[in-house]
Amino acid sequence: QGQPSKIERDYTNTMRVLLLSFPPDVAEDMRDAQFRFEKAMNTISKATAGYKKDLPVEIDTKSIVEAKQGWEDGRVALNEFFVLLNSAVGLSELKAIPAPGPNQVKEYGRSARRFNELQKKTKLCQNRGGPALSQAWGQLMVSGYLQDSCGIPDLEEYFYQTA
Repeated sequence: QGQPSKIERDYTNTMRVLLLSFPPDVAEDMRDAQFRFEKAMNTISKATAGYKKDLPVEIDTKSIVEAKQGWEDGRVALNEFFVLLNSAVGLSELKAIPAPGPNQVKEYGRSARRFNELQKKTKLCQNRGGPALSQAWGQLMVSGYLQDSCGIPDLEEYFYQTA
């Protein structure tokens, strides 16, 4: 079977786990949104099949249109899943992804730079063996300043960022 894709690991499996924690009547609509999301991601996979990001090849405009449509369908399905999940738990924690346009990044309100920093620091921490072992590594390393050797920022501050 091979390894699951990043979409499978980061989104679809997470959705499945969440769905198992809700009663069937609540989870049914969420499952429909999940299936629509999976279908949209398959559309992107089929549209980009055979293209490698490191090979300079001419990309068919039809493939670009199909991939963009798959992205839009996936965005709508994921937003629907978020809305249903927020209403099921009675909170408004998950933010919908705004429609494409010149103000999309501004409307979303999350920083791409801060996300990339978090990803890098998380990977570095994992490579050092997690928070417990990273303390030992940090004590072994000689540096001129004191810092959290894992380097992961406060997640409460990260998830509720304003810009």
